[in-house]
Amino acid sequence: MRALLTGAALLLAAAQLPAAPLTLPEALRTAARNSLKAETARVERAKALEETAQVKSLYLPEVELDGGHLNLQHQPKLMGEPLTIAGMHVGPLVSPLADTSSWRWKLSVNYLVYDFGKRGRALDAVRSKEAAIGAREDGEVRRTQAEVASRYVGLLHLKAQRRVLAQRRKAIEDHLKIVKDLYQQGVVARNDLLRTEVALRTVGDAERALDSAESGAREALNVAMGLDPAAALELPDDLAAPPAVPWTETEARARAEAANEGVKALQAKVKALDSQVALKRGDYTPNIVASAFHSYEQNTWTPNPNQNGLYLGVSWKLFDGARASRVRAAASEAELGRRQLREAGHQAGNAAAAAWREYQVALQEARTSEANVAASEENFRILEDQYREGLAPSSDALDAEALLADSRFALAARRYRAYAQQAALLAVIGEDLPAFYERSTVKEP
Repeated sequence: MRALLTGAALLLAAAQLPAAPLTLPEALRTAARNSLKAETARVERAKALEETAQVKSLYLPEVELDGGHLNLQHQPKLMGEPLTIAGMHVGPLVSPLADTSSWRWKLSVNYLVYDFGKRGRALDAVRSKEAAIGAREDGEVRRTQAEVASRYVGLLHLKAQRRVLAQRRKAIEDHLKIVKDLYQQGVVARNDLLRTEVALRTVGDAERALDSAESGAREALNVAMGLDPAAALELPDDLAAPPAVPWTETEARARAEAANEGVKALQAKVKALDSQVALKRGDYTPNIVASAFHSYEQNTWTPNPNQNGLYLGVSWKLFDGARASRVRAAASEAELGRRQLREAGHQAGNAAAAAWREYQVALQEARTSEANVAASEENFRILEDQYREGLAPSSDALDAEALLADSRFALAARRYRAYAQQAALLAVIGEDLPAFYERSTVKEP
């Protein structure tokens, strides 16, 4: 009993513990499991596997059973020539051939013994198509993960803006205390008080707008991850600087041209098209076929109602006017696929290089914003002190506070923009996003 109570107490305590914040790798894996793109990928892969299974079935024999009951209006008979017996003409001899009511069935086994490699080429084609579909769907999931990463850091950006607004509210409230104190002493005019109150109300409006934006961002992130829009979502308060990207621009371009899922999909597609060309050319070759059967036909007029048979022969279409045209069409499609593959490689490389440059720009802007925040903090401190001493007007102090808030907003925006650009880069080069963010411990300087 005591153990039961202890277990219940532990469960109750665990239920009261706050949920652990959703990390970025966990959000990306959730998208890979639950998003619409992930579900579509699973369905497309399953369809491709079934198509492969259908082609594999060509290596198996076909077994067919036909049977039933036959009823005839007239009994089948064989009529011979008229006969003459002892000088007398006798009518033709009539012999029954079958019963008017009978059971019959036939069991046959047909097998393609040899087709000069056509089945193998068909199997190569569907397996390459299967690989193409898999790579294409992996790319769709990867792009969804990049979108989720962007929405995830976008939501954290809103939380960072809320912290900046909280800092701004405190700074203005502190300044308002100074203004009230100086106003009561008759040192400053009432307009200083009014201007500060206006700035404080503006912060309140910004906080309410941020509440609405944050709710919408949470719902959008849930939908992108394949969850219910109203699902509870707890995120960390902040993220450290983005982990280091270990590739140069040239290396990123090369990785994209080799590992991008779109490029991989086209590589598999070209392989499938080449197999299709070979398959169409195989139409010129014969097939060696075999068939074995056993049949039964109920018939009182035949001594052998059961029949067994074995056939081995060649099936060869000697002439088909469209055969050469089909080969040329398949060859043209394969050539077009190779052209598309080259173009996709160039586009993936360009996209990777552009994403790498955008990421580097975002990092540099974040470092610039860090310096701007430090300078703005010092500027605000100086002007606040000068205002206390009557050496600067209130408008200068409020402008300094606004500059500080803008610098903090810019720092948050650029840091999270760097994350979004990094996720886009990882997606285009075919990197595993959750694994990258989990194993990366080195941070950007």
